[in-house]
Amino acid sequence: MDSNRLAEEQKLIRRKKLKKARRRRAVITVILILCIITSSGVAGYMYMMYQRTLNNLNENQAELELLKSDMESGSYITIEEAENLMNSAVDEAVKDVAQETCDEYRSLIRGYMENGETLSMLETVFPDLIVVPDIGRYCFFDIDDSLQLSEIDFSSLEYPVINEETGEYEGEAKYSKDGVEAKKGIDVSKFQGDIDWNRVKNDGVEYAIIRAAYRGYESGKIVTDEKYEDNIKGCNEAGLDCGVYFFTEALNEREGIEEAEYVLDLLQDYHIELPIVLDVEQSANVSRSRTRNLTQEDRTKAVIAFCERIKEAGYTPMIYGNLKSMLIMLDFAQLESYEKWFAYYHYPLRFPYKCRIWQYTAAGSVDGIKGDADLNLMFY
Repeated sequence: MDSNRLAEEQKLIRRKKLKKARRRRAVITVILILCIITSSGVAGYMYMMYQRTLNNLNENQAELELLKSDMESGSYITIEEAENLMNSAVDEAVKDVAQETCDEYRSLIRGYMENGETLSMLETVFPDLIVVPDIGRYCFFDIDDSLQLSEIDFSSLEYPVINEETGEYEGEAKYSKDGVEAKKGIDVSKFQGDIDWNRVKNDGVEYAIIRAAYRGYESGKIVTDEKYEDNIKGCNEAGLDCGVYFFTEALNEREGIEEAEYVLDLLQDYHIELPIVLDVEQSANVSRSRTRNLTQEDRTKAVIAFCERIKEAGYTPMIYGNLKSMLIMLDFAQLESYEKWFAYYHYPLRFPYKCRIWQYTAAGSVDGIKGDADLNLMFY
C-alpha cells in the first residue's frame, strides 16, 4: 500500500514538473512572438533572454530526461501531446493579443469619428502617407523623396490649444529654431472691412499679404478687391512688409499671363517686399465654376505662365493652396521651383514638402481687425 502511494505521489510530482515546464515553454514562446511583432531591437533582447532560459532548462538535463522517459513509456502524456498543448496555449495567447489590438483600434477610430475628426483619424492610421480630403472621398499620396522636403523642425512648433468649453482652438502658433523665430503675419481682403494698421502692427504682426484682385468663378471677369488700395496704403504707412495675392480662375496659359499683368498694373509705386502670390483654391461653388473641368496639366500650365510673368517683372512668385490644391488640382512636381504658401488648419502640421509660409487658422484674433483673421507663420 505504501509503495503504491509513493509511486502515485512520484507520478503526481512528475506531472506538476511537466505542467510547469509546458507553461514555461508556452510563456517563453508567446514572449518571443510578441517581441518579433513589437520591434526588431526588443525582439533581439527577448530572444537572448529566451536562449538564456533554455540554457537554464538544459542545466537540469537529468530531470528532463526523466520526464521524457516517462512520456515515451506511456506512464504519462507523449511529447507530441505536450507540444500540441503548448501550441494551443500559444494560439490562444496570440488570439488574445490580436483581439486587444483590434479593440484598441476600434476604440481609437470611434473616438475620432464621434469628435468629427476623420482626417486626424486617417492621419493616425496612415502616418507614412499624405491624406488629402476631397469632395466625398479621401485620397492617399506617398511622400516623394525626390522633391524638396520640409526644412522645418516640427518638434519646435507650438500650436494653438483647444478651449475645453468651446472646443475651439485658441492662441497662436509659434516656431523658433536656433534662436530665430518665425514671423507672425496676416492676409486680408475686403472681408476684413476697415483695418487699423497701426494697431495691427502693435499686436506683433510683421507682414501682411493683401488680396489685389480675383477672377470671377462664373463670369471669368477680373475684379479689383474693394479694399485693396486702402489696405496696401495702410500696410505701407504702418511700416509692415507687404505682399499681394490674386485668386485665379484661369483656364489656360493666356489667361494666366493676363492675371499676372493685371496684378502688376495694380502695384504702381507701392512697396512690395514679399512675393506676389497666386491663390489656387477650389471655387466656393464647384458646380458653377468655369474651371470645374480643367485638367491637372492645363491648370498647372496656367499657374506656371502666371509665375513666369511675375519673375520677368522682377518680383518673386508664390503659390498658395491647401493639400487638394497642391496634390490633386496641380502637378506639384512641376512647380517645385516656386515658393509655397500652405494652408492647413489641423495640428500637428503634416505637410512634408518645403514651404515658406504656413497659414494655420482662419479664425485668429488681431487687434485692429474686426472679426476673424487669417494668421500665418513665415519660416524664412
